[in-house]
Amino acid sequence: MKTLVEIQDVAKSFPVDSGWFGKHAGDVHAVNGVSLKINEGETLGLVGESGCGKSTLGLLVLRLMETDSGKIIFEGRDITKMSQADLRPLRREMQVIFQDPFASLNPRMTVGEIIEEPLLVHRVGGKAERITRVAELLRQVGLPSAAASKYPHEFSGGQRQRIGIARALALKPKLIIADEPVSALDVSIRGEIINILSDLQEKMGLTYLFISHDLTVVLHISDRIAVMYLGKLMELFPVAQIGAAHHPYTEALISAIPIPDPRAKKERIILKGDVPSSLELPSGCPFHPRCKYAQNICRDKEPPFEQYKDQCFAACHFIREMVPLEMNFR
Repeated sequence: MKTLVEIQDVAKSFPVDSGWFGKHAGDVHAVNGVSLKINEGETLGLVGESGCGKSTLGLLVLRLMETDSGKIIFEGRDITKMSQADLRPLRREMQVIFQDPFASLNPRMTVGEIIEEPLLVHRVGGKAERITRVAELLRQVGLPSAAASKYPHEFSGGQRQRIGIARALALKPKLIIADEPVSALDVSIRGEIINILSDLQEKMGLTYLFISHDLTVVLHISDRIAVMYLGKLMELFPVAQIGAAHHPYTEALISAIPIPDPRAKKERIILKGDVPSSLELPSGCPFHPRCKYAQNICRDKEPPFEQYKDQCFAACHFIREMVPLEMNFR
């Protein structure tokens, strides 16, 4: 399978100042040495608790934020230090769907103008062609062409997110970063948006990096799942093998998935303590302060991110000794 995006040991931190004179108090380590490959035509789900660095990683891939170290490779080209002039043509290939459908649309522009804007910026087609393209995009996301003359405030949250999807599709991109695209929507609407994204992927051959804190949602759309914690990658596995996931943190996330059978019994794993501060990362394995299996080596030495099974990778000293949590997830 062809690799579309390769993330190589990427890191990003943010300085924190304190006091009247802005004295440097430390750094928030948002992303800390993440390496990933996103294959063409797949959906890679990126999941983890709030503040683990998921959204920051998505922004780094899009070059909407600069990396401190590491590389972003897109279609074989290193775009990490590429100039804005050289990067501009590649912007058409990479688009984003934002989390908040209310804040991500300009209230002063009509829906037609919002969707047409990327076409204008990249000088795609004449006026008539752009109007036709806007109508086509609205149809693809399940909205009438008459919506083009209306303003965002005239639509519901789910409809606004459809508009955001249409805007992301305007330039026929290859990669879409979907950053929590359904978290702000009612549960009844989430399924519709997920189905739209799946249908569009099948028709247009899109590649998704789907970011979410909700493992249940990620399960329904992803081909593979990457689990992040405190800016580090903890585990990576195909959705088909989620029942074989081994990492203690993944195990805790899986135990929180609701089972649609009131007679089924399962034990919920409650992690001890709070997530450590990103200002002062724990030594060794970042998860060891909350891991019930932690031993001395976990506190002293950071585990390598290595393969433990076909297509399954994890960062844990004892990954091959862990017993997978067997459940009926789908």
